[in-house]
Amino acid sequence: MSITIAALSQAFSTIVENTGKSVVRVEGGRRRPTSGVVWAPNQVVTVAHGLEEDEVIVATEGAEFKAKVKGRDPSTDLALLELDGTLPVATFDDGAELKVGAVVLRVGRPGQTVRATSGIISALGNAPFRAGRGGGEIARYVESDAEHRPGFSGGPLLDGEGRVLGLTSSALMRGTSLTIPTVTVRRVVEQLAQYGQVRRSHLGLQLQPVQLPEPVRASTGEEVGLLVVSVEKGGPAEAAGIAYGDTVLHLGDDSVKTLEDLYAWLRADHVGAQVPVRLFRGGQVSTVQLTVGARTRA
Repeated sequence: MSITIAALSQAFSTIVENTGKSVVRVEGGRRRPTSGVVWAPNQVVTVAHGLEEDEVIVATEGAEFKAKVKGRDPSTDLALLELDGTLPVATFDDGAELKVGAVVLRVGRPGQTVRATSGIISALGNAPFRAGRGGGEIARYVESDAEHRPGFSGGPLLDGEGRVLGLTSSALMRGTSLTIPTVTVRRVVEQLAQYGQVRRSHLGLQLQPVQLPEPVRASTGEEVGLLVVSVEKGGPAEAAGIAYGDTVLHLGDDSVKTLEDLYAWLRADHVGAQVPVRLFRGGQVSTVQLTVGARTRA
């Protein structure tokens, strides 16, 4: 089955026109406006790095709304806005069938009108990653060669059917415009809507990787642990009896050898759980019970 250039052109124009009704300009302060996507009739999801104030302006072609920042999560560069009106909701898709080479459109509204660029998916990962040390987890790496123009951050990346695959961000990785996939957007927005922030597990510890002594390696099978270099006064770790100089080997059933292991473990679903923490202390391996606290990030 063949398709003419004219038909393809018309299809792209229709996609941009239809989705453009759900793409807004976000004026969040003195910086250049960013873009956003209508998540619910009175909610817009956008990028956190473009927001300097808690009360912002959201605009479409011919309409302007006041909005408040419901919550933001700088670690994933996402924010949720609540409008004083309603707008058409975009169609989001998790992109489970997405492949490298798929044609995509990048859409933004940096000014009065919607703008678009086209390209393909140039790189695609299937595993979660963190854009920076301690950053929030991004479900998968999605990179497109569709041009990222000023003000496009917060705008959608669309598939060939006009579905939103995620939001564009220029702040997660230096020199690269990434797409925050819909599955991550959904997870973060649900928490922002409920709590105003993203909850993460909190231990009240500062840790650094260390090589374990030979006897400990022989008895535990572990070569590396996380040395406790600081304990927060009144925090969950202090309440559990964990002290400076201890070395953490396991959190619950999970071995923690690196700080990345630790960051991956500090998920919202561990908040409030009582977990056994396996330690190397005073030449011996012991276990203490710790009740995981909650940490929020503004």
